[in-house]
Amino acid sequence: MKRLIWIGVLAALLGWSPTGGMLPAGGAGGFVLPPDAHPRWGLTAIHAPEAWQVTQGSDEIVVAVIDSGIDRTIPALADRMWRNPGEIPGNGIDDDGNGYVDDIFGWDFRDGDADSLSGTPLHGHGTFVAGLIAAAFDAATGAGGVAPKVRLMDLRFLDSRALFYTPDWGKLVRAIDYAVDNGARVINISVYAKATPPPSVHEAIRRAVARGVLVVGVAGNEGGRVGYFGRWPEVLTVTAVDRNRRPAVFSNRGPEVDLAAPGVQVVSFAPGGKLIAGSGTSFAAPHVAGTAALLLSLHPDLSLDELVQILTGTAEDVATPGWDESTGYGMVDAGSAVARAAAAP
Repeated sequence: MKRLIWIGVLAALLGWSPTGGMLPAGGAGGFVLPPDAHPRWGLTAIHAPEAWQVTQGSDEIVVAVIDSGIDRTIPALADRMWRNPGEIPGNGIDDDGNGYVDDIFGWDFRDGDADSLSGTPLHGHGTFVAGLIAAAFDAATGAGGVAPKVRLMDLRFLDSRALFYTPDWGKLVRAIDYAVDNGARVINISVYAKATPPPSVHEAIRRAVARGVLVVGVAGNEGGRVGYFGRWPEVLTVTAVDRNRRPAVFSNRGPEVDLAAPGVQVVSFAPGGKLIAGSGTSFAAPHVAGTAALLLSLHPDLSLDELVQILTGTAEDVATPGWDESTGYGMVDAGSAVARAAAAP
């Protein structure tokens, strides 16, 4: 056995392979879906498996999830977490000088510490959202994220009931700024506001957009008009559709709507790893955030305008022909979007 290992090491050093040629420098990039696998309906509806033939994402692309925290102990999410390259875990020092001590996976702005898994209990909303974006695909259950090879930055903002309060606006501003300053290319905010946010929140989102970061938000679930934060033009606002591509009855509508995505009885993970189903525009937005992450994985040099143009220009028209207040430009189509990006020079 030792001789075989030594031969393997020597072969690697000499650049030799058993086939008589040099060691491979690459290989097939396609994703092979097992014949007995049945991806969850949200993935098939947006043609994610077709997109995966080109890219499943890149470790270099980070999606910040501003939500109720992520249970990173779940195997499907454990390997997908962003790790701060400038921070040494557990030494009590702000190694990278960003103002946050031991911020390895992000920051818990709710409890004011480095870890969503310490302090007050997590609500399941953030873990569910994170799973829709980037959980590893499980052929046995069909569960998984749209971009299962990108990284997730955990920025906890909501409390254990998935709520926030008027004194918390500063926490949200700091969470947005943290995401931008630490390299996120996409920010998913599956959060709504009952009150009009202060200018500081709008300014933080504007700063993110000015730095080329895509901010994906929700239309809301009251069956009325689009609320904040989706009301702002800087936010890519997402509504929900059901399995039949019909606008969800609970989904808000309005001139601010950009895209629709699966948001009725979609499947993802609860803290602890159990698969559950949920509905809401909160769960539609991650399908758009994940698709954007796939596009950036393929072309990291895409400008924000180019990214949005691909997302809206390849959407599947599912309601009134053309743009409409219920679904915007249509349901996001990861397969078509990635195909267009792949064909670009």
